[in-house]
Order: sequence, then C-alpha cells, then structure tokens
Amino acid sequence: MKFKDFYSCEVEEHILENIDEEYRRNMDILIKKLDQGTWTQKQKKKQKSSILPNIALYKTFLQYGIPKERARELVRKRAYFRAEKAHNILSKFFHLPKFSRVFRFFMRKGMNGNEFWISEILFDNDEKYVVDITKCLWADTCSYFDCIEICEVFCLSDHIVFGNIDKMDFRRNETLGMGGKKCDFCFIFKNDLDN
Repeated sequence: MKFKDFYSCEVEEHILENIDEEYRRNMDILIKKLDQGTWTQKQKKKQKSSILPNIALYKTFLQYGIPKERARELVRKRAYFRAEKAHNILSKFFHLPKFSRVFRFFMRKGMNGNEFWISEILFDNDEKYVVDITKCLWADTCSYFDCIEICEVFCLSDHIVFGNIDKMDFRRNETLGMGGKKCDFCFIFKNDLDN
C-alpha cells in the first residue's frame, strides 16, 4: 500500500501528493550514506529491508515541517500495522503442539552471531526464554543517522508482535533504543501440556 493511501486521513493533501516520491528519494540518500559506513553486507541487507524504511519515512515527514513527535507517531502507526500482521502469523503458530520449543529454536538462531545483536541467553527452557541484548543494529543504525528517537518505534513494535499470545507472555523493562543499558527480552510460556 502506498503511503499516499495509508496516510490519506492523517496528513494534508499537499504532503500526500509527493510523499511516496520523497520517501524513495530519502531511501536513496540513506542507502548512499549507509554504504559509506563500515557495515557488513549482512548488516546492510537487514538495514535496507527492516530499518531504513522507518528512518526514511520519518525524515520525509520532518522535511514537510511535521514536528518530531507527530512524525514519530505517524511512523509508529505504519510500523504497528506491519507488526500486527507478524503477530497474527505468530499467534497462529502457537496453537501447534510444542511450538514454544520451535519458537525458542528460532530465537536462538536469530540471536546467533554478533552482526545484528550482541546477546546473552539467561534462560532457555520449557517455562521461559530470557535474553539480554547489549548491542543492537536497530539502535546503532538510528544513532548513525542521528535519529535515535525513532528507535522507540522498533522497540515498541515488539510488544505488538509478541504480545497478546494465548500461550506466552512477553515482558520487557528496558531497551537500548529507548535509553536503557540493554534490551531485555523475557518470554514466559504458559502451562500447557502440549509445550
């Protein structure tokens, strides 16, 4: 869905006319600046697909004179829309037998290496999966582009993706992107004989 359509009732018509074109222009600028950094190819691929789109959209709104808080709110709306889709898929999988074990397997696999995160798994059993992240590509990228304030959109989207799942509670106290010393991910698996 084009931004012009997504934000049709949210922003003024003169912004909607060119928002998709301005967004693409900002993406190109960000990608060129990204290529000047010391990022690995794997990091750049993840940045281009998952991080730069929100940053480019945020910078597009700022270019139109929209205040930072309102721009962040608009980006958050789009990010939550996308996170809700991921949540719907994840919540369906949790109805499968022993899915908490599969979930933990994919979390371990995703946290493997140090190109996206530097992490330490604190608990990994049928009751809970707890991991602390002390370095995060999302926070580092937002900082690199001088817009750390937009990182909260990524952090809060986790609550949409992982929240309100029948067989799992997601808890978090802090994130690097919101001024914390770490990102603490805590997944508590509810008592279920199938898990």
